Amino acid sequence: DEIYGDISFPVKDIDDFIIRRRDGRVTYNFAVVADDVAMEITHVLRGSGHLSNTPKQALLFDALGAQRPVFAHLPTVLGPDGQVLSKRHGAMAVASLREEGLPPQAVLNYLALLGWSHPAGEEVLTPDELVAAFSLERVGRSEAQVDPEKLRWLAARHIQREPLELLVAHVRPFLDARRFPAAAARPDAAVDAVRSRLASYGEINQHLELLFPEPAELEAARRVLRADPEALQLLRAVEERLAAAGPWSPQELGAAVRETGARLGLRGRALFGPVRLALTGRSQGPDLGRVLAALGREESLRRIGVTLRDGAV
Repeated sequence: DEIYGDISFPVKDIDDFIIRRRDGRVTYNFAVVADDVAMEITHVLRGSGHLSNTPKQALLFDALGAQRPVFAHLPTVLGPDGQVLSKRHGAMAVASLREEGLPPQAVLNYLALLGWSHPAGEEVLTPDELVAAFSLERVGRSEAQVDPEKLRWLAARHIQREPLELLVAHVRPFLDARRFPAAAARPDAAVDAVRSRLASYGEINQHLELLFPEPAELEAARRVLRADPEALQLLRAVEERLAAAGPWSPQELGAAVRETGARLGLRGRALFGPVRLALTGRSQGPDLGRVLAALGREESLRRIGVTLRDGAV
């Protein structure tokens, strides 16, 4: 066996097994061997639970005068609870993974790592990289356990690697255009702003809430800012600098905010916190340059301006 090495079974433990029942139906062991011979199968890769069938099948190949295929019995895959996966217990349907929006290449990547490891210890692998590196020699014998969180971690890494144009195409079917019309109109910038938070394409709407919060959330943040003279001073300076900004790109916008902070002697949370709060209603979130790019020039300046005009001192 390509995984377990040389395996032998005492002949006395192999009974005079049946290959055809009285009603004419053939048994499993005979049917699969006949099918493998007819299909000219060279390699049989299957779960280790089939090891007990192998000696009978080997005898049948010999009796039919056919060459035995290469056998490789893979480790059993267990569910998150340590129980054997089955259709009734713990199994994940491909359709449900697709509906959730998990990248197909991430699912393939994850499945390949169940019982196998990359020679260099790499974990985030494209299909081409898997094809180039995969070998039965690195498949282990220990049982593998499904870890949904590891699958989501891999999915997030694959999403971060995707070209933006391709990622937008994958996300678009999940994007709620009625709820987020601005994001639907400018999907490239919106998706780019939250892509680092996505572990599936289907999560796009919950993360767009960071860019397009409820009005009440923004108003609550404005009340906090209006009570802070230093925050208002910073916002005025940022508003002035952004109004004069050239290309409305994440890099240029991030640099503009940092330049304003340097002039006021502010950096880190003291700089980005108030600006982010005025724009999104939250003190933490995606990269600020990408947030500004996603909101666009008009909306970004409007949100800052509302904070400054309504009750500013």
